[in-house]
Amino acid sequence: MVNWTLFQTGFDVFWDDPIGWFLSLPLFSQILIIIGLIALTIAALVLVYYILKGLAYLLYYIFKGLYYLFKGIFLGFYKLFEAFYHAISGKPKKNRQEILPIPETPQFSREYFPNRNKQNKFKIPNYCTECGQKITESMNSLLISRGVGYCFHCGKGFKLQMTYNSNF
Repeated sequence: MVNWTLFQTGFDVFWDDPIGWFLSLPLFSQILIIIGLIALTIAALVLVYYILKGLAYLLYYIFKGLYYLFKGIFLGFYKLFEAFYHAISGKPKKNRQEILPIPETPQFSREYFPNRNKQNKFKIPNYCTECGQKITESMNSLLISRGVGYCFHCGKGFKLQMTYNSNF
């Protein structure tokens, strides 16, 4: 015969009277047990949330992949049968003409366009007045095209200054 009392532990007190066991603990222990149970409950809810979210993402991407797979298969069959049709019937395949989008012309304000009646000369600096570094080619092109440029070394901004010739 097996002596089952050998396998008994201190948990028998808990299983026999759980409320009495809990109330017999000191107040600090009761608070720690309540906090632990709340933490375990929150952790279990977060775990269940992420498992369900992962399952939803998994199903979404499986169905999305299957959709694109079947779409590719059917498109391949369509093009294959279309090629067979054109080969057997001898009819030429219709060429689709692609319509190219017309690029929009940028809207410039009038201050960047010089007046045609006057001769304009641009005064472009050769060196930065803040740090003394030489102005680069790309900054010169920015100054000419946009009218505003910045030094690559110190960040000082320059505006294009126009000088008008008084000689008519």
